Amino acid sequence: MGAFGVALFSDDTASDVRDDFKTLIGDGLDAKEATERLLREWQSTVDDADEGPVFWLALAATQWNLGRLLPQVLEHALRVIDSGQNLDSWRDSPELKKRQKMLAALRVKLASQPPAAKRVPKKFRSSTDWTVGSVHAYELRSKAFCLFRVIGFHSDKGGRSPVVELLDWVGDVLPTAEVIEKLRVRVHYRPKGHSISQFLLGAASRIDTPGNRIRTLDVMSKPSQKAGGYSVFLWRRVDQDLLEKFGIGGDVV
Repeated sequence: MGAFGVALFSDDTASDVRDDFKTLIGDGLDAKEATERLLREWQSTVDDADEGPVFWLALAATQWNLGRLLPQVLEHALRVIDSGQNLDSWRDSPELKKRQKMLAALRVKLASQPPAAKRVPKKFRSSTDWTVGSVHAYELRSKAFCLFRVIGFHSDKGGRSPVVELLDWVGDVLPTAEVIEKLRVRVHYRPKGHSISQFLLGAASRIDTPGNRIRTLDVMSKPSQKAGGYSVFLWRRVDQDLLEKFGIGGDVV
């Protein structure tokens, strides 16, 4: 069970259904179109005896909250509540009565008049035009530069972000392609043998970008590793991460 509490959205499936529906509405789909899309994408979950009821409850609650509750979704949700389907996995839980109380309150809410339709902003998604093997200079707070080499990408519903390795170089004058080709990868070694040799460069909003502190070099360099098991560095705190993890960003070294 993906639940970590009795509340409806204290559940991984419920939270994901809510987020996906809101994303689709923000993208410009109406409630019917968004619901049809979700049913296609979540078909295996909908058909699951334990997760299917959670899907309908989460979708109905989300649609009600946004003022977009469809009759057929309401019907499914009420059937789940009245039949006790969603309680099967809670029978041996000491939280059973709390879950029953939550569902009873949810039924009253769903049967009431929903609020007026609310505007849902379009979800921000990262994007990049970088390519594997491309090298990018980042201006540190010290005004020196470090070098990122792209080794892959991470793509999901949040967009597409580059995964990079940090080359072992910091300086004021950008190096030539010949110099770059000979550079090693900088690694941060952690306790118990763990290390960071690659990281995703991500953005959480439109303003969370490096701005003019990035320069794309006219260089293609073969990555030293494949993307996998990477850490996540957000642009808004990349200077802090580079300083803490790799010891760069202060004096030029």
